[in-house]
Amino acid sequence: GAGADPERAADADPAGSAITAVIPCYLPNEQDIIEETIDWIMHEVESPGKLDVLVVYNTPHDLPQVEARLQELAAREDWPGQRRLRVVRVTESKSKAANLNAALRLVEDAYVVIYDADHHPDPQSLLLLFEKMVREGLDCVQGSYYMRNLSDNQFGCSPWAFPFLARIVDAEFFTDWFLMKLVGRVFLGSGYFSGSNALWRTEVLASRQFDVTAQTEDVDMAIQQLLDGRKIEFCAESRSGELAPMSCAAMWKQRLRWTIGWDETSLKHGGAFTDSGRLSCRARFGLIWTFLVRWVMTVLTVGAVYVGFPVTMRWSLTSAHWGRLIDYAGVICFVAGAVPWLCATLEAVIRIPDRGWQGLIQVFFVFIVASPFGFAAFFVLSFLLQVTSCWKISTGSVGGWEVTARGPAKPSAGTPEAAKAGDLEVGIGGSDAASTAPSDTESAGSASCSVSDEPADPLDRRLGAAEGASVCSI
Repeated sequence: GAGADPERAADADPAGSAITAVIPCYLPNEQDIIEETIDWIMHEVESPGKLDVLVVYNTPHDLPQVEARLQELAAREDWPGQRRLRVVRVTESKSKAANLNAALRLVEDAYVVIYDADHHPDPQSLLLLFEKMVREGLDCVQGSYYMRNLSDNQFGCSPWAFPFLARIVDAEFFTDWFLMKLVGRVFLGSGYFSGSNALWRTEVLASRQFDVTAQTEDVDMAIQQLLDGRKIEFCAESRSGELAPMSCAAMWKQRLRWTIGWDETSLKHGGAFTDSGRLSCRARFGLIWTFLVRWVMTVLTVGAVYVGFPVTMRWSLTSAHWGRLIDYAGVICFVAGAVPWLCATLEAVIRIPDRGWQGLIQVFFVFIVASPFGFAAFFVLSFLLQVTSCWKISTGSVGGWEVTARGPAKPSAGTPEAAKAGDLEVGIGGSDAASTAPSDTESAGSASCSVSDEPADPLDRRLGAAEGASVCSI
């Protein structure tokens, strides 16, 4: 993967290699990190061809100083490789989904890559996404995430932070991206969109609308595209660093929103999994397994782990006590838990060169998180989240989206040189990576614009009429 050749990939694709990077942003919460993210992508991220950056943001109230600085960045003409920055305020938006819908009406390039406002993609990440998309003829390629603020909440230095929380989440993400998603792909027959660090063919993504009412608009879009028969794959080698939650409370709020979003989306689209359409039998089975059977598996796991295991402490799991069939089943369950543990740890060892000494530390945390004890701990969290989600949905008490606390902003890394001077994995603290009020996870000309969330034709007419203004209000 590291040897991706952008020139060969661009030549192989007759549509060209121009890409627009879209960064949705909820400005009050992300005002301390958005400028750094823009600078990082402009200077550090390599592209197979022309790369423009489009920042689409919403804010409930004016932030004159921050917005003025964004306008100054948009007016710059000295970005590397003649890259352009556009900054667009979506005046009526209250969600990341609305920001993305507005952005897609403005994108003219054949490809669009989405990054959350806290994401710092690895330099070659976009090249890897593009190369795989062209080589395999895909509609979307989804990259992986890791935590880049690994030192911000260690040793209890942050208020109410669990020691090593960022490293534990980082190890969980590693296990998920490099192991569990590969297992899930066996059932689903494809990957799926996860919200950030994803490269799309613009016409494919724009063929559907992001749901402005969804808690996880990325999962909703993923299901829509899968039901349309789109080809989506994972590319875990394309990595992007994001900011971890700064406390257990912040992590709970974030994960609860994810769980509610998955449940709402599963209920919304569940009937379509068996309808006639373009899906193969394998794809239908995969969707049912991934989004519906998981509820049944949760209940079965509770019984197997938290009822069955204590019982075997009293009566050992032998043929004499339980019979040969249950004895063999217990051995299979043990192996089924030990093999992923071993595979995740070995994968972490293999990936040490990707992150240097941070990768070496990561091996230890992957060993802990992927172990049966780590699985049990995360399952308790997942079960509590699932129960809370079901209760909130059934009682109609799902409230507005809450931003995830990620710690105070730090002065620094305003330039690529400053970023390189520190550790790439440490990163800069910020408010949050999520984008807006009721929305999902989180994750370029010379004018700064404000646009309303209106139909495409009026938007295009008005944008054209306002062309050339330093600030256009629509």
